[in-house]
Amino acid sequence: METSTVRSTEDSHIMPPVPTSDTIEDTVTGTESSTSTGTTTESPLADGMRSLLDDGRTSPEEAPPEVVVYLTQNSTTHHKDEVPESLASLKHAKDKGYGDRSLLPISDPYSDGTTTYDGAFGDAAKDMTWWQDDSELSNGQVKIGDKVLTLGAQSQDPSDTDVAQIREDWRTMLLHVGLAKDRADAVVGALLTDSAGNAKLTESGAGASNELAQLIAVFDRAERGEFEIHSVVLSGHHYSDTNYLFGEDDDHNYDSDVVTGDTLNLKDIEALKGVFPKAFSQVKSVMLNACNTYDLDMQDKDGKDLSTNEWFQDVFPNVESAAYWEGIAPGPDMGAFYAGEFILDTVRKDGGDETAYKDARYKKTSSGSSIRSETGEDGTLSDVSVKRDTKSYVYNDYKGMRDSSGEAFHERDDLMEKLYKKKED
Repeated sequence: METSTVRSTEDSHIMPPVPTSDTIEDTVTGTESSTSTGTTTESPLADGMRSLLDDGRTSPEEAPPEVVVYLTQNSTTHHKDEVPESLASLKHAKDKGYGDRSLLPISDPYSDGTTTYDGAFGDAAKDMTWWQDDSELSNGQVKIGDKVLTLGAQSQDPSDTDVAQIREDWRTMLLHVGLAKDRADAVVGALLTDSAGNAKLTESGAGASNELAQLIAVFDRAERGEFEIHSVVLSGHHYSDTNYLFGEDDDHNYDSDVVTGDTLNLKDIEALKGVFPKAFSQVKSVMLNACNTYDLDMQDKDGKDLSTNEWFQDVFPNVESAAYWEGIAPGPDMGAFYAGEFILDTVRKDGGDETAYKDARYKKTSSGSSIRSETGEDGTLSDVSVKRDTKSYVYNDYKGMRDSSGEAFHERDDLMEKLYKKKED
């Protein structure tokens, strides 16, 4: 695997301050009492509580909505296949009384120009122009107002000065999309600072900086209590023995350069768990809807190779259900059904249907198998045997649960009901 000389395999995790029992005691009043000095200051925890109430809940006891975060790297058609099928699956789950979750997609701009920035960044997206929408910007750049920020390398061997500026531009962008300063600093520390404290590039390529930024913003919102991330689906291309998923351009040319390309590295996702511990602990199901994801080339802190299930459990400590591919995954038309069925079955399983997860219509293709795993009584996530059942999900001549083909999700009012939208203040 190619690496840049300015990259580092070690990450420096900077954790945000943890509230103590003394600060929790005064949350309702919005003050923090210091027993040693007798002084009173504004409480960060109170800020979080106010944020919780601002998100539309009438009390802290009201359960936050649950979302499925669906990130697509190869995004040229997914507004017409994987995203609408997943929305239809969630709508079916709600209509049948299995459970109620919403979809929060993350992607490059789709081929029809639709973007996911508003959903990920909220109002902050209005002032942001990414390189795909401005010919004067280069790969990995975003304009906020009149200021151009560079979030990824513009060449294979950027200078130390360039890398340092990229780190500061990331900090500026994170503050713009709503991260508190200490949280933005923690992200910069985890992703863009090596063990010696020097600036480094993200492990992800410049072309994935927009997807990575959206993912960070979504995890931050979950950490602050706006919603809970129940499930994470990562969809894209993947080579065996590599630790990144990658995308393609409109002509279906692979964009897999690890420095400048559209490569989302799992090491960056792994590093973020220390910044967003609450959000990562919420995740109950994970799917890698990509080829050869049985072999991720990920290691533990001692350098021992991790299986896919071990990596899932290391990053998402409360994961209960997971899926990945051994061999070649299908294209997005059929891949949509594998994701839709997995999402539906995890909703049914969580609703008490213990048999739903152990049978599936979509198990394998002529070139690969979709492997499901489950956390057992011993606390270990392990592969499970799944029986094929043609009644478990629908095919419907490539129309699936959405009962259409070639139709963008945003053209369907019924499916848009399951797209996550923040409650109005």
